[in-house]
Amino acid sequence: MMRSADKTRRRWRLVGATLGAATVGMVGVLVAPTGAQAASDRVAVVDQRYGVRIFSAGASRWTAGSAQWSWKRPAGSGWKNLSDVKFRKQGSRYVVLVAASGGRAGIVDYATRKVRYQVTPGGNPHAIELLPNGAVVVASSDPGKLTLYGKGRTSPAATKAFAKAHAVYWDSAIKRLWAAGGTRLCSYKVSGTATAPKLTNAACRTVTGNVHDLSPVYGTSANLWVSNTSHVYRYDINRNRFQRAPGYIDTDKIKSVGNHSGGLVFTTRVTGKNTKDDTYGDGNVWLYRLNGSYVGNRYLSGAAIYKARPVVWSYR
Repeated sequence: MMRSADKTRRRWRLVGATLGAATVGMVGVLVAPTGAQAASDRVAVVDQRYGVRIFSAGASRWTAGSAQWSWKRPAGSGWKNLSDVKFRKQGSRYVVLVAASGGRAGIVDYATRKVRYQVTPGGNPHAIELLPNGAVVVASSDPGKLTLYGKGRTSPAATKAFAKAHAVYWDSAIKRLWAAGGTRLCSYKVSGTATAPKLTNAACRTVTGNVHDLSPVYGTSANLWVSNTSHVYRYDINRNRFQRAPGYIDTDKIKSVGNHSGGLVFTTRVTGKNTKDDTYGDGNVWLYRLNGSYVGNRYLSGAAIYKARPVVWSYR
């Protein structure tokens, strides 16, 4: 396996490489979400200078005008430095979950692009999840906490200390909530009611070095992606085992990692702050196959991309 620095140099030599036609489909026309789109090639990017944009990974060039869907973050310091995006169904609605390091998190209606719900947990929110019962949980990293909100409510129902919390994800396969940050990866049972949720029965395991991202390995029922300061891992839930991600996927400073069930893996890498505007990230999203082989990259000029997520409307 190549060292991290070697991988980085390899990436930059291949900037601008395009995907092979056999790897993903070409650009399509945006329509209302359907079940079929769960296996599409659509990628959402969290651009800290703008908001959220959705692109086709099969497009050889990304521009603001080629986005298939976009949402501009509201003005104000609370929405500064967007840090997370997820896609869920809430009743009959398709919704987009967003969190911002400025202090806020919320739910955006996909069809209207309007913020339907927002809360202010503070503490540098890094991730948000919508639970099946309509409750919401937000992970904040500084100093670290999970904040639970009852369905439709904007005052916290409960908070739980969690050092350097960076990620949260509801696992529908095992009906547990995962949270990650610092040196811990934990799962919780969600008890209580929709309007007064609680986290109980914690099961935690130690992780090496400052976990940043946590997401499902789509196409599996018992695997998670986990990234920390130095590496990317696949975590096997049933075996309670971490394994370094294969090939070029495994590198340092990965802020997000995810995949489409068809096999395309994409990551974002952040090496430091953009001092001119206090944002994080650049315009790159890196693309791989599940076996770790390098496919190419997509570049959005002028962007500060912090995370990239598959546009999938289900938990698993």
